[in-house]
Amino acid sequence: MVMEYLQWCIQKTFQAEERDKASKERLTKIHEGTKDLKEQWQTPIKSALYWKGKRAQAKYAYDSQPGLKKMTGRRAPYEDYNLD
Repeated sequence: MVMEYLQWCIQKTFQAEERDKASKERLTKIHEGTKDLKEQWQTPIKSALYWKGKRAQAKYAYDSQPGLKKMTGRRAPYEDYNLD
């Protein structure tokens, strides 16, 4: 039983054509997937004119107010301390 298993293992390692074919198919599949992913990365999430829209401009203006800039979480952690 053990000898049969060892013979099977040795024969399997000598089947280079099948092993190479399987690895080539796997790499080809991965390469095709990366092409699709790169194409998705090229498409913009928001249009070029999105940031010029009224909604985006209103949010920017609201967030830029001096009173909001000093709220907790919107300022630098050591801004209130004199570090000189």
